Amino acid sequence: MIESALPPPPVSRAVKWLCTPWMAVKRATLRRRLGKAVFERVLRRHFIIWPGVFNPVVFRTGRFLAEFVARTPLLESGAEPKTALDMGTGCGVLAIFAALRGYRVTAVDLVPEAVSCARANAILNRVDVELLQGDLFAPVAGRTFDAVFASLPKFRGTPNTVFEQSWRGVFDQSWRSLDVIDRFAEGLPAVLKPGGIALFVLTSHGDCEGMLSGLARAGLSVERLLWRHFGVETMAIYAARLPVVQTPANLAMSAAGSS
Repeated sequence: MIESALPPPPVSRAVKWLCTPWMAVKRATLRRRLGKAVFERVLRRHFIIWPGVFNPVVFRTGRFLAEFVARTPLLESGAEPKTALDMGTGCGVLAIFAALRGYRVTAVDLVPEAVSCARANAILNRVDVELLQGDLFAPVAGRTFDAVFASLPKFRGTPNTVFEQSWRGVFDQSWRSLDVIDRFAEGLPAVLKPGGIALFVLTSHGDCEGMLSGLARAGLSVERLLWRHFGVETMAIYAARLPVVQTPANLAMSAAGSS
């Protein structure tokens, strides 16, 4: 089995103690925006966030990964347009930045409100994105992509059903799940093209070991690209790839080149 990559570094007790009061005030201020439609800015791009749709700025993970997607040389598309899959698109922030880099993007979300919100943001930012509603990889069964981005529930647990009919219940589906981490890791190899890359972010508050060990069991090599400290938690961006299979012809060519 391939070894798991390192999880985001832990935050020391002293740092948590120092940052907790400031973070509590900041969260209280930011979370007032969750129950109403608001506009957010990421790299000078505007995004409308509807009630119940995961806010990439309030919760930071989406913005952190979106800024990386917008800038990383790993996603240089070259002369030929490449394809990308944004899994758990939410407001569509990752899909839109990938489209701005020249990718033909398909975005999927389980929550109908998120799909509608992402469609509005694609129009707002004048990019074409194929939006599909459904459970994980089911809407794109049989298709493969050059790049996959994942913004999925990072916490284990059953979504809160108390608020099932409100925006809070919709949001909770983006926050926690019993098995999405496992099913994503298991299904990812089938949608990656040879040489393709999957990018995702993990927080030290979530089930990092579950995602990383699941991808390793699925035969993917995972690399931690960078990490950043965010007060009471750390976040890290990872790249997952399918190992290159050495065929007899490739082995013969390698041997000839080394002689």
